[in-house]
Amino acid sequence: MTENFKSKLPHVKTFVFDIDGVLTDGSISILPSGEQVRTMNTKDGYALQLAIKQGYKVAVISGGKESESSRKRLKGLGVTDVFLGVGNKVEVLEEYVELHNLDLNNILYMGDDI
Repeated sequence: MTENFKSKLPHVKTFVFDIDGVLTDGSISILPSGEQVRTMNTKDGYALQLAIKQGYKVAVISGGKESESSRKRLKGLGVTDVFLGVGNKVEVLEEYVELHNLDLNNILYMGDDI
């Protein structure tokens, strides 16, 4: 019998995501004012808020430009740990793990970085 992906991850308690290329399609619209706007999928938003309601910790660590609209969207979904404009994501993740006394083996990270 083939094991499904979900059954391989029972130890995951925390999700950490990048924004650009993960919670967005990677494109940025530039308004006439020069403001840069990202588009996030509502289905991802539903999944994030559902994960939080089910007791998972969810954090976002993004190297992208500080964006009050992105922060507001994520906070509205219940994501309280949002780190934007980060130069060293590994360092921020290590601090986050220490602050919340987490085990890296219980964290699933999704990003499109090299």
